[in-house]
Amino acid sequence: MRAAIVEIKVLGATHAVIDSRKVDLGSRKQRAIIALLSLRHGTPVPIDEIIEALWENQPPGTPQSLVHTYIARLRQVMEPDTPARRRTNVIGHSGTGYQLRLPPDAVDVSRFHSHADHGLQLLASGAAGEAYGLLRRALGEWPASLTTDLESLLPGCEDVTLLRGKWTTVAMAYVRAGLTSKGAVAVLPTAERLAQVDPLNEAAQALYLETQRRAGHGASALSHYDRIRTRLQAELGVEPGHELRRVHRQLVAAGGSRVPAPPGGWLGPGPAVDPLIDRETELRQLRDLLVQQRLITLSGPAGVGKSAVARAAATAARGDFRDGVAVVELATACGAAEAADAVRRTLHPMLPQRHAPAARPFDDLAGQQLLLLLDNAENVLEPCAGLVDDLLRSCPQARVLVTSRELLGLPYETILTIGPLRPPGPETPADPAALLRVPAVALFARRATQACPSFSVDEDNCALVATICRRLDGLPLALELAARVLRTTGLPELAEQCRDPLRLLDASRRGTPAHHRSLHAAVVRTVDRLTLAEQQCLALVSGMEEPVSPDMVERTARSYCDREVRIDLRPLLNRLVDKSLLMARHDEHGTSYRMLRTIRRIGLQLLDRFGAAPSVANALCRETNL
Repeated sequence: MRAAIVEIKVLGATHAVIDSRKVDLGSRKQRAIIALLSLRHGTPVPIDEIIEALWENQPPGTPQSLVHTYIARLRQVMEPDTPARRRTNVIGHSGTGYQLRLPPDAVDVSRFHSHADHGLQLLASGAAGEAYGLLRRALGEWPASLTTDLESLLPGCEDVTLLRGKWTTVAMAYVRAGLTSKGAVAVLPTAERLAQVDPLNEAAQALYLETQRRAGHGASALSHYDRIRTRLQAELGVEPGHELRRVHRQLVAAGGSRVPAPPGGWLGPGPAVDPLIDRETELRQLRDLLVQQRLITLSGPAGVGKSAVARAAATAARGDFRDGVAVVELATACGAAEAADAVRRTLHPMLPQRHAPAARPFDDLAGQQLLLLLDNAENVLEPCAGLVDDLLRSCPQARVLVTSRELLGLPYETILTIGPLRPPGPETPADPAALLRVPAVALFARRATQACPSFSVDEDNCALVATICRRLDGLPLALELAARVLRTTGLPELAEQCRDPLRLLDASRRGTPAHHRSLHAAVVRTVDRLTLAEQQCLALVSGMEEPVSPDMVERTARSYCDREVRIDLRPLLNRLVDKSLLMARHDEHGTSYRMLRTIRRIGLQLLDRFGAAPSVANALCRETNL
């Protein structure tokens, strides 16, 4: 009988391929064993190290017996037609441990090491052309997203850390080989990926800038240098090192700071990578508004995905603007000076260099046809409104798209409000295929698969997935944070955590503003800027059952008061709607309000802080008594 052809893959979802057929390796522990044996391919792994990798410092009572059981199950999966005692062709026993007995080309991580080591040797000897091909094959073993099961299966494993570091080394060598033999354009995508994966690695950032410079993207490179410098200062408290400064001097000397954006070009933080889910209507509305109006504010509650929708719309419309798109991130700006500086640092490739900013910094852009996207502007509304007004008066052909939880308040501002993705309702069938057609579930499943490639929505977990998406109100930021938690948490535990969505946290989300790394930070950022009366009104509404009408709020407030009063809370309620904390609905019964679960949690915390509903109502009545 012909022996089966077995291949092991751990770069991505950990699985086996037997005679060209993908095979599930079973439980998480079994996949972790295969991952560890693959990383150590060619050498035996002592059983003590397997136990430590599987359970870290908390092994069960009989860990060796469990490891033997897992190995037996793996052997049965990969050699089903071989008698039990002879199933040692894939996993063999050696001394006090186990090892894979497959040839190196049957394990993807071994192929990566083989191609990489040979390519690095050739590059060191000066054979850049030959090295380029081998390094390309090495990188080709990895999935495009670089997402693997390894971090979740083997948390804290040094082998995984070393493997990640080698990917960076190989990718940088590949870019250098390509710059020598193939030209900058061929390796620009990999250089950009390097910069995204390791944003604080100055060598990788310098190589990306150099690749951009040689590819003729000097203006974009200068803009990227400014972002890296800001991040190094903010996160490490250091200035760019020698290599970054050297490339920057070359860019400036080449005139990059004076090069206008090319037609359809892009300055600032890049376009979104993933396609959006169920945002076709909003994107179509934005595209139409960008043709008809000069200022559009995209509004909505914290975590609803305003930035993603705005960047997707800008990406679709970039060809309509001769001088391209400029994206300015304002999330960390504090005050007028920092807001203006953020705009100048993004637009400076279009502006002549000055020792001091001009009183009207946009006069030099008078003839530019560009789209300026001001992202996360709610923290600097007043200065942002002044900058927008200045730009639109100075640049007749410019358009401005703002994302903000609050409105700018300019008379010519056009407002488009977006809401969360539709979560599964009680009527949604408990069927994986039907559930995946629900937008909130589709986003959760996409992000969960990226965090844990082996994850899928199936009959066993679809009820839990539906519960999670309902408890998170279909809020994109909450769904993404929850999906990332799956790396270290099971679905049942995650569903319990989602009873209080504000607990969701993933501090490892790189490339995102700090207030987007936890749901609590995203919501509190808005609530902290409310006036005392607005906070009291929000707290009062949080304790009421929906739907809530203005009359209900006022009657409730009066019922708690210790004296007869006349109050009008509609102005406060309207301001909470304008600040994306309440959602208003208008129908034949009048106006009613509802709020997201995350907002209600914060409102109830305020209610506790203020001393419960009677205290809040009395304070509101005193402040708004007519």
